[in-house]
Amino acid sequence: MSKHSQYIALAKATEGMILADDLLDKVGHVLLPAGVKLSASILNSLAHHHIQQLCVEKEAADEQELESERQYKLSRIEYLFRLQPDQEPANALKQYLIHYREGSAA
Repeated sequence: MSKHSQYIALAKATEGMILADDLLDKVGHVLLPAGVKLSASILNSLAHHHIQQLCVEKEAADEQELESERQYKLSRIEYLFRLQPDQEPANALKQYLIHYREGSAA
């Protein structure tokens, strides 16, 4: 599961949602691949396979919510490195984590 997906109960799934991960049955066979858009007929048939929950893509959040989440993650990094000011190995790791959190890490 990625930060752009969430698990929901099958009863809460609605038409138009998109699977974020492959949907497997109890023995590991792929019932539906990731990326499938759920329809009413698909949702009805999933109950017959004893599916309890689905991993679906999150709906797009507004810009303010995304910025708030970004700021929180960056503040956590600052907190984690609060006792290591300007030490080279720690600073390099801190910069890497910041780039990773911003989605620009290689």
